[in-house]
Amino acid sequence: MPTDWDPETAWLHAGGTPGNWANLGLWPAPGGVAEACDYASAASALATAVGQAAGLRAGQRVLSVACGQGAEMALWRTVFGVTEARGIERDPRRVARAVAAGEDVRQGPGIATTDAGFDAVLCVDAAYHLSPREHFLRDAHRALRPGGALAYTDLVLDGQPTARWRRAVLQAGAKSTGLELADIGTALEQCDRLRALGFYDVRLQRLDEAVLGGFVRFVQAQRRRLGTPMWHTAWDASWRRIAVTAALTPLSRAAGLGYALVSARRPPSG
Repeated sequence: MPTDWDPETAWLHAGGTPGNWANLGLWPAPGGVAEACDYASAASALATAVGQAAGLRAGQRVLSVACGQGAEMALWRTVFGVTEARGIERDPRRVARAVAAGEDVRQGPGIATTDAGFDAVLCVDAAYHLSPREHFLRDAHRALRPGGALAYTDLVLDGQPTARWRRAVLQAGAKSTGLELADIGTALEQCDRLRALGFYDVRLQRLDEAVLGGFVRFVQAQRRRLGTPMWHTAWDASWRRIAVTAALTPLSRAAGLGYALVSARRPPSG
């Protein structure tokens, strides 16, 4: 059950494979399978998808931004054979846990102070916390070697929310989760932003149902599995944050919020 230092991660793994993952996961299609899917499996699937989007391969040097405890770094070494995986994370407790597990993770708010020459800069389910987003993208461009790849997942809008109810819903959701709505943008705006910063081969794949829908179904199933006692423990605040995220997601999706896997490359000569 929840640990003293990271109860949200523990709630997500409760009843399944132990681990230190902390992302929304990439889930199977609905129909009963997602509800029974192990959280660690879905979380690792999302990290794998990000690695595939960057074209990771053996011998590469990779930087993971907002890496948490570094679970994805170990996966990229195992699945893709990357030689060096370095992480940067803001939370000192997560940094300490990652370092204790043997990962090269350094504390910091972003990648502006890291060195350059990485073959890939990746961010699994955390880019929407990096505000302003343009700073993250510009720093990623600097940290990449010429020809290197950027891949990350992010929230995306189905057009700018001109209807009052849509804007109100999205603003309320952003405020409750500490996000900046202005940073999200439409798919076209996000791709244009990358090109304006000097990236090319920009690609965006929508994963609305596979990530957002699957996470909602998982939280609902986890609630049933763990039962009502969770609400009467010292950990109920951490569980409520998970539950609120899942509760807000369907309404936010109706207002035009989606989820995307984005990739791009620094030009070979730029």
